[in-house]
Amino acid sequence: MENPDIRQQDNQLPDEKEQNVPVVGEAAGAERENKPRRKLFGKKRSRGAEPIPQRKVGKERKRRIQKKQWTRKMIFFRVLVVAALIAVAVFEIVRLTDMTDFVDTFYVIEDEKISNPMRIVMLSDLHLQEFGKDNVRLVDEIWRLNPDIIAMAGDMINQDDPDVSVVITLCRQLVNVAPVYFCYGNHEKEVIRVKQTSKLNEDLEKLGVHVLHNRYETINVNGNLIDIGGLSANPGTLDADYTQRFWQAYLKTPNYHLLLVHYPQYFFTGGELVGENIDLALCGHLHGGQAILPFVGGVYHPLEGFFPEMTDGCNHVEGTWVVISRGLGNGKSLPRFNNPPELVIVDLR
Repeated sequence: MENPDIRQQDNQLPDEKEQNVPVVGEAAGAERENKPRRKLFGKKRSRGAEPIPQRKVGKERKRRIQKKQWTRKMIFFRVLVVAALIAVAVFEIVRLTDMTDFVDTFYVIEDEKISNPMRIVMLSDLHLQEFGKDNVRLVDEIWRLNPDIIAMAGDMINQDDPDVSVVITLCRQLVNVAPVYFCYGNHEKEVIRVKQTSKLNEDLEKLGVHVLHNRYETINVNGNLIDIGGLSANPGTLDADYTQRFWQAYLKTPNYHLLLVHYPQYFFTGGELVGENIDLALCGHLHGGQAILPFVGGVYHPLEGFFPEMTDGCNHVEGTWVVISRGLGNGKSLPRFNNPPELVIVDLR
């Protein structure tokens, strides 16, 4: 007799075998789609969080990169601008303090006593400065200007430097260009008259230079009678008989009065020479005020303080034309700024 339990087990075997058969084909694909996917890396995104579109992420990253690049460019541009400004400032400072070249300044003065045009080239405050070996560039320019007379208005040397060969060499050349007239400045007066440590005046006279120390000469220039004088001392202190006689005689002549006087202060308000019978005075001494500011003029001089009354130019003071040179050198004074060395040319007509 057949056992029913065994028969029941045999009937179940095919079903169990069917369950172990691998699923393939379309059925396998459908099964994978229905199976939940698992995130392999990173944190699991919370339910309900919106996924960030890939395109938006790319734009944000690109914008940040562009911003960094722009910032770097702006920093570089600003550094470049600052460097350029510093370079320009250095260049301007060098240019405005340059003492290696000079400028020509021309003045034209008309006067009834002048019947024929004449030209004066004026040098002042050289302080042993050289423009090329043996001042060749200065001499060449004076040759080109073709003056009738050359006037030196003092301080061509430095009182603490016994070597005056620069001035001797210069004058040796200039006497071949035109007659040279020389008056003392405070530096020449100190070594020649006060300390008596220099014989510059004698050396110049041997070269043919007319040294005008409190004296004058009457000269004929192109038919014009000129009384050219040199004043080395304050006219208020002319106590010696000789200098008093010179000064009084000079002021009384009817000729054109050309005075070389180093100090323009004598023509400041209340000065000793204001209103005197002087047609033209050639001065120096103030170095143009050392630093020249636009619309302001000369700033300072050690002996006159800040903003002296007149520091350069052609000034008319109660009947007298006062021409003040900024000078060709500087000595050991404060640095000059926006104040180039100056060669002055005065044309009388």
